[in-house]
Amino acid sequence: MCFVWPENIGYLLLLIPLAVLLNHGLVRFLHAREEVVSPLLASNMMPPVSFRLLVAKKIMLFSAIALALFAMTGPRLCNGGKPVLRKGVDIVFMLDVSRSMAARDVPPDRLGQAKEEIMQISRAVKGGRRALLLFAGEPFVQCPLTTDGDAFDALTGMASPDLIEDQGTDYRPALDLAGRILEPDSDRRFSTGTKGEKIIVLVSDGEDHPGDFKPSAVKLKKAGVHFFVIGVGMERPSVIPLGPEGTGIKRDAGGRVVTTSYRQETLRALTAETDGAYFRSTSDHSVHGEVSSAVNRIAATSRWVIQPSESMPLEHWFLAGAFALLFAETVICRGKAMKR
Repeated sequence: MCFVWPENIGYLLLLIPLAVLLNHGLVRFLHAREEVVSPLLASNMMPPVSFRLLVAKKIMLFSAIALALFAMTGPRLCNGGKPVLRKGVDIVFMLDVSRSMAARDVPPDRLGQAKEEIMQISRAVKGGRRALLLFAGEPFVQCPLTTDGDAFDALTGMASPDLIEDQGTDYRPALDLAGRILEPDSDRRFSTGTKGEKIIVLVSDGEDHPGDFKPSAVKLKKAGVHFFVIGVGMERPSVIPLGPEGTGIKRDAGGRVVTTSYRQETLRALTAETDGAYFRSTSDHSVHGEVSSAVNRIAATSRWVIQPSESMPLEHWFLAGAFALLFAETVICRGKAMKR
């Protein structure tokens, strides 16, 4: 048996205090009968209670909760193990195309420098496949995984904030989509004999409005994804050009000029959550050589991993069992009818 969400196994520890509480509740219920009247008269003045029935109800309640918690781990019936050779790389380039990336604190602008870094890394990496994911308020796959370097460069050059209507940077949905690109459902069921190491290269100015990317970052880390974060921009405030060829500037509802600054703390926090590598790209220091060298070192190492050849989801069966036990526990009466 294998698990889709092994990080949820820790919730099973809640069963320990649950067992203590259920046992305490059973003892309190039995003692409460004797506190109303004397123990000798309790059986005559109150409906008789079956101790075995009460224990059975507590066991059913405990088992139902245990099955529900176990279903949260995503259990799968895995049919054997299959050796898979990890060789080469599959890279997802995550490019921030929010309006703030149009700031010109680095020439020609943040987005232009980010696209140049991505294209240089793609050309320097030997073999493998690469994909391009654009994101702002929502993510968008500009280029799926491909070995066609010319097509990848062409689609990268076309990246623009105008391609995504929902602006305002949000890392979490983009990270989730990147994970699905690297390992789609079809690959989980019918895996080939050779797979590339999974790599994400994120290029952004560090603005993330919700700031709730931690669960997605931890999930990618547990999936074995190598993470590289490249920051572009300067700390000093910069205006955000708008309109044709940047003839206007962005203003708020009150008419005040909106500025943007490079947020290094956000990118460093993302790097820490994924155990990745952080790089800073400036007008006088490009980092594509450092990143491509690190990626090529990963691509040069081959390793065998064991993964299930086939799997069948089981969580719906565990949930069905939990609901059945809860229903049975509810309909079973607490005691027998009072004798007249």
